[in-house]
Amino acid sequence: MNKKILLIEDNPFNREIAEISLRKAGYDIMMAENGEEGMQKLEKDEPDLVLLDLALPKISGWDIVKMLRQNPRYRDLPVIALTAHAMVGDKEKALEVGCSSYLSKPCLPEDIVKEVKKFI
Repeated sequence: MNKKILLIEDNPFNREIAEISLRKAGYDIMMAENGEEGMQKLEKDEPDLVLLDLALPKISGWDIVKMLRQNPRYRDLPVIALTAHAMVGDKEKALEVGCSSYLSKPCLPEDIVKEVKKFI
């Protein structure tokens, strides 16, 4: 059985690039366009990893990570931030709130796959 990844990303182009590269690598991909939809899919589909934009409509990625880390069910779920937040200190802030890893956009599709493979 393939590992499941939940990709929560509001930009259609970024979503498509990540989806194609991860599917080619053999992962099952579920997608959400905003934080609220992402939380619903998370509860329903129980992914093995979440690839998360931090700047999302409805519920921010920052808030999603905080909620996941407070919930014993998701405390150890790998969450990779995939974000345009690339200012000095943003990576440290993302790791501090509970992200397992951090990729700044734009990034190469193979870098996404490489980072995912570290966790599943």
